[in-house]
Amino acid sequence: MFSIQNIPPLATLPYAYRIRSLLQEPMGNGHGVRYTVELYHELAQLRVTFTRSQPDIRLRVNKLVSIRWKLPVSSSDGAIHITRLALIERPLRQFNPFDTVPPSWVSDRQLVTSARDMHDRLPGNLHHLYCAVMWDGFRFRRFCEAPSSLNDHHAYRNGNLRHTIETADNALAIAKSFPQANIGICLAAALLHDVGKADEYVSCGPDYWTMSDRGKLVGHRNTVQEWISAALSTNRINLPESVYYSLIHALTAAPNAEWLGIRNPVTPEAMILSFADRLSAEKDMTLALASKNGGWGNKHPHRKGKPFTLPAETII
Repeated sequence: MFSIQNIPPLATLPYAYRIRSLLQEPMGNGHGVRYTVELYHELAQLRVTFTRSQPDIRLRVNKLVSIRWKLPVSSSDGAIHITRLALIERPLRQFNPFDTVPPSWVSDRQLVTSARDMHDRLPGNLHHLYCAVMWDGFRFRRFCEAPSSLNDHHAYRNGNLRHTIETADNALAIAKSFPQANIGICLAAALLHDVGKADEYVSCGPDYWTMSDRGKLVGHRNTVQEWISAALSTNRINLPESVYYSLIHALTAAPNAEWLGIRNPVTPEAMILSFADRLSAEKDMTLALASKNGGWGNKHPHRKGKPFTLPAETII
């Protein structure tokens, strides 16, 4: 964490930070409030302090803020004095939310790096859309921390994030075999396809989740449509109609589910997402169920049979 002794030139510091912790105390004279706040960005972690005549109820843990500096820079008790923190209320076009994922959310920093790299590969309008969908810090944290299922694949903390990045990796690889596929839509669909699970599961303690009322009554496929619609209606995102239709179709289509009123995948992007999603799920379940010594593994109620693998020392 940077302090007054090692803080780099202010012009080189990031613009946006995630609030990790926030302490609000009344001033000694009874007039005003002192804030002490820990801020996180992958490139800079800061502890800052400032005063206000009245509490700012908008400042909350997980929110994104920018710093209004007080010059010359000074500090006390390990906290850098600033003028104030300004809440960033609108999604920034060139911002990568994975730059502000603290280790307390995701301890596997390589996973965060992979997510950051995937987000950077999105084309401009879809990059902006993803930021808008995940701008709410509480939603974004739930997405990063949640499992991808309760009793199936990636059913553990950060499982949904890991499954999302695996699906994105798979989608980019599979798309090489589909010359007609739009790579930007493939990647956006992969990164967005399970964000609705941020509100599908509720944490009931360390490594224990249950299905939320939204999960039971609405489901993540409908939730992501709701969030995309809200993001487009409240932000100036230039998304052509054809791109919107293709993205929504990829996110809502599923093979062999027409009897439920769900469209069968008919675009390359929807087919690729279906393959990539299934591949990630089957890989995780095989890792969990296969025998380390080869042969038949364990049975799972969601699978028709046990996985069979060759011993690791098998020579081909």
